Amino acid sequence: MSIGIVNFFPKTADQTVAASTALVNCTGLICPVAANQIVSMRIFLPFTLGASGGYKFQIIVPAGGVRFTNSYVVTDGVTASPGAIIAATQTSSAAFANALAVAGTHQLSCQFDFENGATAGDIILQFACNSAANSIIALAGGYMDVTKL
Repeated sequence: MSIGIVNFFPKTADQTVAASTALVNCTGLICPVAANQIVSMRIFLPFTLGASGGYKFQIIVPAGGVRFTNSYVVTDGVTASPGAIIAATQTSSAAFANALAVAGTHQLSCQFDFENGATAGDIILQFACNSAANSIIALAGGYMDVTKL
């Protein structure tokens, strides 16, 4: 990736996690990062849930990173306006989850900044159900746009 150039990683197909709390890689939303590289990225992912089960997401990074900041918002796309919004900021890679029990399409939006250490690797969005009561589907049309700084 060239410095200052935005790289676009699209999610081109739906992907289902059926009633499992085990995090899996979100196909298409994986970005290589070199040793000592600094990146800034936005992630947008529409997803559907059943009437129970909720969601779980995590951004995985190479070991030994120097700085990790992820600000995320999950918007309930079903509940009447303004809809339930869950927002937080993370300073390390950890799963974030909610037992959202509203069947329908919702969206995850992240602003993520990462300074890598000496270990090259991949930045990966992972997802799963918060409980094994239902399924979650990561929908095509999501994306990750990444800028090397």
